[in-house]
Amino acid sequence: MYLSKLLLKDFGKFNNKEIDLKPGLNLIYGGNEAGKTTIKDFIVGMLYGMEKARGLKARFDDYELRKPLSGRGFSGKAYIKKDDRNYFVERSFLRHNRRVTAMDINSGKELDLRNTNTLQGELFDVDKNTYQNTLCIGEHGAAPGKELAADMGNYLANLSTTGSADIDKDRAIERLKAEKKKYDTKPCKAKVDIISDELLAFEKIDDEIKEIRGQISEVEQEFAMETARRKREARKLIESEKGTTYEENEELNDSMDELAKKAVFLDADLIKDYKKELPLTDRVWFILLTGVFVVAVIAAMVYILPFENSVRQLFIICTILFVLVTIVEGMYAKGMLNGDIYTPTEEEFKKMIYDLERKQETFEEVEIDMTFAREFLDKKAELLAVEKELLDKKERRSQLEEELATANERIAQLEQENHVINLAINTINQVSAEIHGDLGFLINDNISDIVSKITNGKYKDVRMDEKLHVMVKDEDSYVGIEYLSAGTIEQIYLAVRLSVARLLCRDKMPLIIDDIFTAYDETRLVNTLDCLKTIDTEQIILLTGNPHIGDMLDDLDMDYNYVEL
Repeated sequence: MYLSKLLLKDFGKFNNKEIDLKPGLNLIYGGNEAGKTTIKDFIVGMLYGMEKARGLKARFDDYELRKPLSGRGFSGKAYIKKDDRNYFVERSFLRHNRRVTAMDINSGKELDLRNTNTLQGELFDVDKNTYQNTLCIGEHGAAPGKELAADMGNYLANLSTTGSADIDKDRAIERLKAEKKKYDTKPCKAKVDIISDELLAFEKIDDEIKEIRGQISEVEQEFAMETARRKREARKLIESEKGTTYEENEELNDSMDELAKKAVFLDADLIKDYKKELPLTDRVWFILLTGVFVVAVIAAMVYILPFENSVRQLFIICTILFVLVTIVEGMYAKGMLNGDIYTPTEEEFKKMIYDLERKQETFEEVEIDMTFAREFLDKKAELLAVEKELLDKKERRSQLEEELATANERIAQLEQENHVINLAINTINQVSAEIHGDLGFLINDNISDIVSKITNGKYKDVRMDEKLHVMVKDEDSYVGIEYLSAGTIEQIYLAVRLSVARLLCRDKMPLIIDDIFTAYDETRLVNTLDCLKTIDTEQIILLTGNPHIGDMLDDLDMDYNYVEL
């Protein structure tokens, strides 16, 4: 893949600037402030787009840096060739009108881009960060030395463990571990243990409530029966004082005790077994027998009297219907059709008690000393207090059960999050090991080859140790690159980038080298330029302010396309 033409319509200092490029090496020469780095940024922007940063960083990002000085539009065009097909790309970089189109010139069809702001996934697979950190080689700034050595170590470590120079495996894992701490299940599990222990105290609360309510019922029944007994004793005493004989009616007493017991609970559920004694005229068999008798008498009279047969039959049928209707209506009115068990109303129930009391052969109102009731009331109050305490405990149990369910649900969520994070960490380590196994040794061999050529054989062997620390062989021993001169470190860093470019040029994307030779002596510069022959890519774009680079390329017998800004 290579770029055949660039049109910087409105980009940075350029307006309608057209640059023709060719496959192979392209040498773009320009003095200071000529716009060499602007061209590099334009190429990256045409391939991947240009995002606008937010906050304070927005004042120094590439978007603001490359906005047209003229204040006009912010756009450009590029022609790209890949696999014998030509593509035309047109892009607007404006934040509020951002768009990109890519057309296959051979077919005239517009490409359906997977991402609206990048050509990744259509013309190439390398992501933007990897491309910028590997295939776009620029100056390292004013602080090389040990800082550059550390930067190179991180670069190699990231690349050999993640496949991307911009992704730090160790930092990613540390962030995941820090995130995992947010999903610690220990506090929730401790809470579950506390709630479970507290719930053990409420296991038999329902049985205790049932038992206390039974005791309350017994107290109420005892009170009702004692009241009825004392009334009977009082009546007996009154009758004795009047000189009359009080006849004890045991059957009546039993009935009053039973009713008194039930009178405490005038509730249909507690008196549902009570059956009222029906009179003879209210019994079904008697009513039906009476109806049959009436019909038989009337039928006999009709047949005795001189009526025609049709009149007799009609009269008998009407009589039968009348009797049936009368029987049904009467049974319904008496409640016989509502079931065999007759449940009295509250008023009827009270009347039954009153009628039974009236049968005690006195109509005088009997007053008794109710001081005895205090014992029952106090006992009942104590039981009601216990019942309330038990009901409060039952409510507390319900609250604890809800808290326990919530805590268990939270634990399940936390465990799921932990599982996902552990899976991510394991996956990163596994993929990292695979990448390091596949890429690490290749990087070592390629770096050694290029460093040896650039340094003219002084440093023939460069290695990453098991801790991914970069070492070079100086005579018979390996030393860390941080102990080398700043210039040598920078040259080794270039060798690293070129060796990686060898390995990652599967898409054969353009390799861009932006004015990096300012600290190179002539010998190492020539050796570095000669190394460019070993990069297996379709296009190298070399941006430089050194006017002698062209002569050196001529001496090396290297073909190149020359562009002067």
